[in-house]
Amino acid sequence: MDENDAINMLINPYYAVNISSDLAGEHEPLVTQDQWIEANLRLLDEIGSRKWLEQLLAVLQGYYPVGPNDADIPSGYRAAD
Repeated sequence: MDENDAINMLINPYYAVNISSDLAGEHEPLVTQDQWIEANLRLLDEIGSRKWLEQLLAVLQGYYPVGPNDADIPSGYRAAD
């Protein structure tokens, strides 16, 4: 295994969470990949890498942003319907 293989393995959230089946369906992207990257680079600067990663994992698990905190799920998120 070379360095790139190790990096790709560490970056892959598959090893940390069960990804929500809601994310597996075909859909039209709302933004381009470049727009998503630029927006998330700004967000990383604003909230920090730890908070960003925690929120990314929550979304991948099927928790979506809401207003008030819900019990038993990440703060500010709700479970997928």
